[in-house]
Amino acid sequence: MQPDHPVVAVPVRNEERRIANLLRALAAQSWCRTTGRRLPVVLVLNNCTDRTHDVVAQALSDLAFLRVDLLDIHLPAAQAHVGTARRMAMDRAAALCPPGRGVVLTTDADAVPDPDWIEATLRAVARGADLVGGKLYGNRAEEERLGAAFSARAASAATYAGHCDRLAALIDPLDHDPWPRHADHTGGSLAIRADLYRALGGLPPLPRREDLALVSAARAAGALVAHPPDVRVEVSARLIGRAQGGMADCLKAWMRAETEGLPLLVEAPSRVEARLKRRRAVRDLHRLPPPARGRAMRALGIDPSLFPAGSELPSPGWLVERFAPDEPDAEADTPVGEAIAGMLERIARQEGAMRAA
Repeated sequence: MQPDHPVVAVPVRNEERRIANLLRALAAQSWCRTTGRRLPVVLVLNNCTDRTHDVVAQALSDLAFLRVDLLDIHLPAAQAHVGTARRMAMDRAAALCPPGRGVVLTTDADAVPDPDWIEATLRAVARGADLVGGKLYGNRAEEERLGAAFSARAASAATYAGHCDRLAALIDPLDHDPWPRHADHTGGSLAIRADLYRALGGLPPLPRREDLALVSAARAAGALVAHPPDVRVEVSARLIGRAQGGMADCLKAWMRAETEGLPLLVEAPSRVEARLKRRRAVRDLHRLPPPARGRAMRALGIDPSLFPAGSELPSPGWLVERFAPDEPDAEADTPVGEAIAGMLERIARQEGAMRAA
């Protein structure tokens, strides 16, 4: 049975200026026209103190293709963060999904999904993905208002990220996530099969990185995560955000560095390459016979006694999450121009080795 019942879950905090743009983008989804169905959307208004509720009500009066479930909550300060709100939204969305057919999609209240966001996501799920990360790109007009120097930094960062994605596809190729692919799987655009979401116990209600924690738990359970380039969402370039350590904090850091005449720093290519090679080596442990597996584990710093002789290894996903996880907060200490040159050298070397093989 192919999944055909999407439900969108959105945490919302004081978004009176932007929430209508999101709702209009959801109502304009090609999926609505193709199916003739209304798109279910769960909005969790998290301790809002502005006119968000009124703006939502006014916008919905003109958006016939949406069926909105609106939860207006007021939580204690310690719980009133994005992790709690996103979990509540996704829990409710999963509850609205029929068994075997539902897909829960989440995005942010200041985002604007592309018109085919739903359909492109469902295509990826139909191809076998359990989770789908969408590619995030900045609002061009807002980025331009931050100045040419900021736009240049954003372009350089995007270029380097793209090269890192290419090296990842060369060193650690995945049949379920083929090239071209990207590496975004955050709350700005993330989809998960509803049955899997329920089986995992829901989104970890963390004050930050709640989205990455869900992806990590899913991978450890053997789920397949895909990053198709046609699943796209525009995100704002505002400097005052809602989540600590989020996009707004990153952009402010860029602006501060520009003002101080400091270069844009990124993770060193050598560390990226080393992590990718480790991930592939950990993933390949399943392919090795027991004696060779023990030697490979010791070389990777993994104690073979954790996995008694004769027992089956956990899934490759579990092994990678345990012994070679992503590092979203990896140290950034290399100027981006130097890093791009270094990454291109590594890509060329890897492609050359593959041609020679």
